[in-house]
Amino acid sequence: MNSLEQLYRLQDRILFVRERVRERDTVPADLVEVDREYREKVEAVAKLKTRLTEAEKEARKADSELADLKEKQKKFQTQLRSVQSSREYSAALNEIDAVERVIRTTEDRLLGLEEEIESARGELSTREESLPTETEQHEERLKDWRTAQRAINEEVAAAETEIQKLETEIPPRDRSEFHRLLDKKRGLAISRVIQIANSYSCSACHVKIRPAALQVLKAGREIVYCDSCKRILYYDSHAS
Repeated sequence: MNSLEQLYRLQDRILFVRERVRERDTVPADLVEVDREYREKVEAVAKLKTRLTEAEKEARKADSELADLKEKQKKFQTQLRSVQSSREYSAALNEIDAVERVIRTTEDRLLGLEEEIESARGELSTREESLPTETEQHEERLKDWRTAQRAINEEVAAAETEIQKLETEIPPRDRSEFHRLLDKKRGLAISRVIQIANSYSCSACHVKIRPAALQVLKAGREIVYCDSCKRILYYDSHAS
């Protein structure tokens, strides 16, 4: 196998891996709804856990704030007994009223959080209890696809091993040029030469190949580019 044949085989294996990985990671049409429903249940549990943690944190903060407010309330009530003028008495009453309003607001917020926490814990417990069974049912429905995925993983692993071997065998300059074109030409660096009647064309852009270029291609000793799309041309002598 010459360098050009190796490059063509390398491209074939790279494209094969990309296609098989895409196929492996794409949920079959008949399982999309099944998978979506299951993922929604898993996400619901995760969101409940997150919100429960947040609510418990907010409740602890509100409880701490409430304790501080009640200390302030006691302090102002003590000061109220020691005031010596009506102005001081009125000011102390205003401070007490303001603190009591905040206390009531904080108590309402804390009560709401406690109710939310209780509700979230109950719902989370119910969902977590049923999730293992739902997971088992989900995996049973996806069993054939999982089997297909494992088979694809084996194919991909074999192809990747061959890719690594080819990469080490191809001359560095040719390999570098190949990867440059692979990135630039959207995954198709090498185009096969096809014969239609008595003429030869690039299979990527369908532009005819000059006779002189075709002779160089047939000799298989150097890289030849398509005059139009600038991809490396590959002439398969075994297919002639």
